[in-house]
Amino acid sequence: MTKQHVIAAAVAFAGLSACVIPAQAQEFYPLSRVLEDMKVSTAIRIDAAARTTSAQNFNNQGTNYFNDVSVDRQAFVPPGVAGLPQTQGNDWAIPVPGFNDSFRRGDQVPIDDPDMNLLQTRIESEMELNFSRSLRFVARVRGVYDPGIYDDFDARSVSGAQGSGIVGGDPNLYAGEPNYMEAIAPNGRNINPLEFSGQNYNIDFPALLFEYRTRGLTLRLGNQQIAWGQSIAFQTFDIPNGLDFRRHSILDRAQEEFSDKRVPTLSLRGTYQLGRMVIDGFVGKFQPTILSNPNTPYNVIPTQFTVREDYFRGGFDEKINGGVRLKADYNNWGWQAMVASRYNPLGAFSWTRSGVTTDVADNLFGGLAATLYGVKRPGCEGSQNPRNGPLPQALCRNSGSLGEALSKTPVVAEAGGVTSGREWFTYAAEAKLNGLEGWNVMLNEFPDAFDVYLREADSMEELRNQLDTVMYAAGGGYRGYINREYFREEVFGLGGKFVTTSDNSLLNAIILNVEMQYTPERVFTAPTLSNDHLKSDEFIASFVAEKWTRWSAKYPAAYLVFQYQFRSESDLVGLNLDGYGGDENTIPEGIPNANYFVLAGFQPTPGRTFVFEFTSLFDARGGILVQPLLKWNIGSGFKADFFYNYVDSGVWGKRSESVFSNVDYADEVAVRLSYSF
Repeated sequence: MTKQHVIAAAVAFAGLSACVIPAQAQEFYPLSRVLEDMKVSTAIRIDAAARTTSAQNFNNQGTNYFNDVSVDRQAFVPPGVAGLPQTQGNDWAIPVPGFNDSFRRGDQVPIDDPDMNLLQTRIESEMELNFSRSLRFVARVRGVYDPGIYDDFDARSVSGAQGSGIVGGDPNLYAGEPNYMEAIAPNGRNINPLEFSGQNYNIDFPALLFEYRTRGLTLRLGNQQIAWGQSIAFQTFDIPNGLDFRRHSILDRAQEEFSDKRVPTLSLRGTYQLGRMVIDGFVGKFQPTILSNPNTPYNVIPTQFTVREDYFRGGFDEKINGGVRLKADYNNWGWQAMVASRYNPLGAFSWTRSGVTTDVADNLFGGLAATLYGVKRPGCEGSQNPRNGPLPQALCRNSGSLGEALSKTPVVAEAGGVTSGREWFTYAAEAKLNGLEGWNVMLNEFPDAFDVYLREADSMEELRNQLDTVMYAAGGGYRGYINREYFREEVFGLGGKFVTTSDNSLLNAIILNVEMQYTPERVFTAPTLSNDHLKSDEFIASFVAEKWTRWSAKYPAAYLVFQYQFRSESDLVGLNLDGYGGDENTIPEGIPNANYFVLAGFQPTPGRTFVFEFTSLFDARGGILVQPLLKWNIGSGFKADFFYNYVDSGVWGKRSESVFSNVDYADEVAVRLSYSF
């Protein structure tokens, strides 16, 4: 389904609406009545979370795995250097005497030790105006403030490191203190149009819409969230909206079922009751998933890499999503089906040219180059480069601008980057990437890298030696540059529901749901970060069994739910499974599929003063997230939630084959205090 097809469907839907809506609209209420009946509710909330272990978010600069580790770096002779002895295979195996060091990353980047993972204050207010029996206006505004008290990394602290500090990327994200709240593209524009934000605050409209109801038809026009699924942790049918991870990432109260995470979109949604069947369709502006910014507490992208957002530059802000769902219930069973054409909100990441020129490499790298190649600059006669040709002209000019040559590649000698071969392979595995093939792909897609001594590697050892050489020569490390873009996909879904009947109270009235999704040629981030993105047909299936039951006449009904999801190509967050299984010493071989289980429920006390809640999510590969929670209805509009997040990616099996390996630092106690009026 193309953009033109979606628009045509919207026109057809509008035509159907015109046939159903009465020719003469119902009489509007006088303004005095509209204002008199206006409904307004407001809630003020404080969210806080503190870590309970020594583990830190290793994706951030100040809490990097290698900040407290001294790594020995030895420079090696590049293959193909004229006049120097060669080893079999030309594999960077000959050390260069006198060119080595023991590098401690924390000597360049300040080490952080934050106790708090989260502290945010929010105010949320909803207003409803009824203009007639059929027409109403709903506005919900949400404001969030994060004071940023986490002792986080400030890029200005490394302004002199490697000569120039961190100079690439959007300055709002990479040049100073962490940006906790903005979701912006490199031109400074907000990715979400109805959002106003700064470094520490965000104001948006989860709902800002007109709703019209008549004769079984409901139309909603405006900024809104569309929920098609009903799972606690899974999104098999829930595909209209992306997710926003700026507010406590995936570690917020699990049983809210993404209600606080969906990114609202400007859209038209219509539902029509046709007998037992409901037709539910939408057409709307594409909005991507919002990931946490670099160096914020729940950031998931290693900050040795600079990410460029392609949302506006690629014209994705003008793209349209659309879809239709059919749903019907017949006594104790039902079915549903959907088809949607959308841009996948997660997008795909790939290597991109940095365009950043630094001078740091010229003197440091030049000294090593002169030793390795026997070069006295200027003048390069008789010297050879790794491709057995004349030494790169970048080194033969009087300026010897290695920085200029590097600017045409995705890697730059820049502060806050990867500083050793060990660090490279460790973080590639954490990000579910193939460190060896990713390097080779980068060189072949950006061949200018060959002109600065970089070359393909046949083994992890060979690449470690090469990386230690060039990173030692740079006096620190190299930053990598990647780009995020988005791709259209067609999503098909089919589901069924059945409610059991039995004389046994435990087996009676169990609601069983099955949901299946099929997406042909879904585009994923390749484990090599290739610009030739990985494409694969994906099948996702979920099973849900839920039940309300009363254990005692004194207590309200308890809720219990069991869920299972199978995914053929990706994990829960959409990363392809081909990048699973690697570590510092192992290239990832991938896993064939992913299987996840949820067991959850809650039990209120008499009068609902307290609610005991429990959620657990299991990865069949060995990871677990457990969240016990206590809700306390204090009274007079005051409520409190106390919960604990326990995450372990290595309960059994291999840690790097679990979806939780990227967040298993987040053992934390969390508190939510709210007041509604």
